[in-house]
Amino acid sequence: MGHHSSSKQRARTPIGKRASTHGVAHLLEGLTRENLPAELIAGVTLLAIAIPEQLATSQLAGVPAFTAMIAFISATVVFTVLGSNPIMSIGADSTIAPLFAVALTQLAASSSPAYLSLVATTAVVTGVILSVIGLLRLGWLADFLSMPIVTGFLSGIGVIIIVHQLPRALGVNATGASIISRLESMSHHLGHVSYWSLTISLATVAIMVLGEHFNPRLPMALVAVLGATALSSAFSLEHHGVEALGSVIAGAPTWRLHWLGLHQWGVVVTTALTLVVVIMSQTAATGRVSADELGVADDMSRDYVGVGVGNIVAGLVGAFPVDASPARTTVVGLAGGRTRLVGVVAVVLALALSPLAAYAHAIPLCALAGVLFFIAGRLIKVEEFVRIARTNRVEFAVALFALLAVVVLGVELGLAFAVGLAILARTWRSSRPQMYELGRARGSTSWEPLEAHAVEPVDHLLAILFAEALYFANAGVFRHQLHALMAKYPATRHLVIDAVAMGDVDYTGLVTLARIVADLRHDHVSVGVARASDAVRARLSASDAPALADVKFFDSVDAAARDALGD
Repeated sequence: MGHHSSSKQRARTPIGKRASTHGVAHLLEGLTRENLPAELIAGVTLLAIAIPEQLATSQLAGVPAFTAMIAFISATVVFTVLGSNPIMSIGADSTIAPLFAVALTQLAASSSPAYLSLVATTAVVTGVILSVIGLLRLGWLADFLSMPIVTGFLSGIGVIIIVHQLPRALGVNATGASIISRLESMSHHLGHVSYWSLTISLATVAIMVLGEHFNPRLPMALVAVLGATALSSAFSLEHHGVEALGSVIAGAPTWRLHWLGLHQWGVVVTTALTLVVVIMSQTAATGRVSADELGVADDMSRDYVGVGVGNIVAGLVGAFPVDASPARTTVVGLAGGRTRLVGVVAVVLALALSPLAAYAHAIPLCALAGVLFFIAGRLIKVEEFVRIARTNRVEFAVALFALLAVVVLGVELGLAFAVGLAILARTWRSSRPQMYELGRARGSTSWEPLEAHAVEPVDHLLAILFAEALYFANAGVFRHQLHALMAKYPATRHLVIDAVAMGDVDYTGLVTLARIVADLRHDHVSVGVARASDAVRARLSASDAPALADVKFFDSVDAAARDALGD
């Protein structure tokens, strides 16, 4: 344990220095002769994983294959310079590709000039929003997405990816904007399934699963795709229903931005807002996990700026929205990557290998579908659903609803409904908090719930703990529960409110509390407040309600009880 802690401390030191360096020194901070080989290997590994993944994602996004590589190169350069996390990989991502593709193909056909203009504009708008959020240090907004919502949402995206790639894996045609319509269309072509396509697709998944199990550092996706390409070319499998990727041109960055119509702007902005929510959540999760593994402090707001500007640049050079990749970032860490040189190496090699893009035309689409199946499988976390179900059934219902809503209603509506349901569930729980009766632990000055062992009530005194802030949604519940306890103990002459869990009191709570205190005093019952925070004390003291003017505050429940009883 001590050794692990000290290694993390050593890793933190360069981060502090990194903030004060600029230019090349900033990019090479933390690099030494000892770790140079590992950084170079990690850069090569990153590119080896990125190539098949980016090509596969281009199919999801409905854009020319090399456009994804342009997105990867441009976003990696930007984040390497601006981001705080030294190894987080940014680029085309299968999580967000279906989001903008489904929305924007309603306005223009995929791969058409109009569509490419829309996706580039969406990238710029997404980047501007993310950059503003980062510059204003509003990264905490991502915390409003609970883990059950994220789990269900990403699982729904995984289902969408699988359904969209099934036709390519089966070697059949299918159309339809929704999941149901696409499945129905595909069902009419099941008699024409290419078993070569299905075999290659499943073999690709199997190779990637085995590679991850035995050695995650190996670029098994690239191995599988190259193997499938060699097999398809050697046996002319295009004559057996195995469709190839087709012409791949290593084009230069292209200006695709054009002014849009009002309806188009509406769709683009709505889509961008959805992307921002997903990108924030995924970037936060990726950044925090990798920073913990490196033993460095994360700066999410700075990372949001890095991803945001990466999106802006990707849009300006004619690419499409980008995101942080948990899978690629994890592999970089496993390969020994610790510095920004990893991204530099990957970009330089990608540019150097660009002339070879033309040879990618023979890659079978079913192999790329297999790559996406593997990625989708990583998004659908069954074990996480099981853990949520064991912990809280309400949150499990929220996660399941998020999954079904995304699949059935679509991404935007699905996410909105899931977030709305989660807020309602949380509001309902906080509006029905439990009120605990407290008693004095035998032989001590400690006050605990009466259900605890060796805890006894005190005659003529009722001590309560309300396990929530007192606000408009639960003020009536507070009053009702307190009246029920007063009816249960009619001999009560003193009330002590333990406010340790009462983080705040809003106006409705103040009015309700003032009426309760006034009613109790009319019945000759004193009221004391124990362990209130400074904010709650200030709120009650500032109230102009006469009933609250003389309320006493105490540092402990026992002190309030002794004062009330005259001990």
